[in-house]
Amino acid sequence: MSDKIISWSGYEWLTRERWGQIHPDKTLCWYDSTAVEKIYVTYGEDQLVLKTHYNPKYFPHLDVTSNIGVGLVSNTTKFKYGYFEIEAKLPTGKHLWPAFWMWSWDTWPPEIDIFEGYTKKTKNYFNWSHEMLLGKFWNVNTNIHLGNYPDNYNLKAKTHWMGFKDPTKHFIKYSCDWTPNYLDFYYNGKKVRSITDKDCLEQLDNTTMNLVINNSVDRDVDINNPPRSEFIINYFKYEK
Repeated sequence: MSDKIISWSGYEWLTRERWGQIHPDKTLCWYDSTAVEKIYVTYGEDQLVLKTHYNPKYFPHLDVTSNIGVGLVSNTTKFKYGYFEIEAKLPTGKHLWPAFWMWSWDTWPPEIDIFEGYTKKTKNYFNWSHEMLLGKFWNVNTNIHLGNYPDNYNLKAKTHWMGFKDPTKHFIKYSCDWTPNYLDFYYNGKKVRSITDKDCLEQLDNTTMNLVINNSVDRDVDINNPPRSEFIINYFKYEK
């Protein structure tokens, strides 16, 4: 198991999930440190680049070869209440699944999905559905997972207004504000969802969170010819 740690945006990050390089139930991709790169930019903080690429690796404990290496970073800090933000340009390619999210250090769930994006067959995130009439042009969602495994549940993924800018061509700010009384989500400074349900907030109150940023693929990806993509993040910011 690789324990590679990188420093970025004032924090230390593992280049895998803290429990390992591959999920035993989702073996078509694995968390590949070579798919994580920092790029120096002259105007400030290094950019973080999380990739997807064809890079087969055999995992003897599962007796499986996983063909797709994906970039993931897992923060080594335990977070509680506060404001969390990244500014990012989403990757392009078929069947991609980038995300910015948190899950409990103690158990799963709970989980807070600040965003999950899905390209499916189109290579971008354009939302070909009736929700376009409501100005929800991009398939980029928020969600909350709660309960106790295996009887867990979620509050349902929701797509939101993000403006007209293509998130693969423009840097967008994705953020949430987590307090004992509410959990608010913001896209480019606009509040898009607010959670105030007491049961939900109590479940979140009982834990600290591990924060993850990752590029990934969905189950319909071509495992022998996966997209070569780059999820570019300018910074991560946390304020208590």
